[in-house]
Amino acid sequence: MSKHTNKRKKEAEALFKKGFKKEMIVLKTLNYSIDNNGILKNSNGKIVGSPNGDDYYKIQVTLGGKIQTVFTHRLQAYNKFGDDMYKKGIMVRHLNSIKEDNSYLNIELGTAKDNNNDRGEEAIKESQRRATEGSRKYSAELIQEAREYFKKCKNQAKTSRHFNIPTSSLDYYFNKKNKQL
Repeated sequence: MSKHTNKRKKEAEALFKKGFKKEMIVLKTLNYSIDNNGILKNSNGKIVGSPNGDDYYKIQVTLGGKIQTVFTHRLQAYNKFGDDMYKKGIMVRHLNSIKEDNSYLNIELGTAKDNNNDRGEEAIKESQRRATEGSRKYSAELIQEAREYFKKCKNQAKTSRHFNIPTSSLDYYFNKKNKQL
């Protein structure tokens, strides 16, 4: 290990202990660089970084005596916006929702709502549909069965007992707005 590298690492450790942010330390003290295409290079000019399980590119450095994960998109955001990225309620966004695209033009700051909206209308609707499905107590098949049973017997209390579904729930599911359930 060179004298300069060792000195930089000691300086990085000291800054981290004082509360300086990882992104600033990696770019300014450890001399990593990130270009407009989102390519991250270490102080020797070698391209570094690998995807984590969620497809976000990252590097790992030792700070505070522990291995710290530093995400490439956050390095690009620090490169572009500086300390503004640490404001309360602000997060780093990929405008095109492609987590591997850490290019300068694709990285932006915004709120959680902005970040959600970046996914596009179709992705948002699909997410909402899955959330609704997951929270539904009774399957669409069971409700359809109960609806057909009710059409024959014309007695909601009997249908409720037969399928063990409260009449208030049947009211909801049989309502015109919920015919698709």
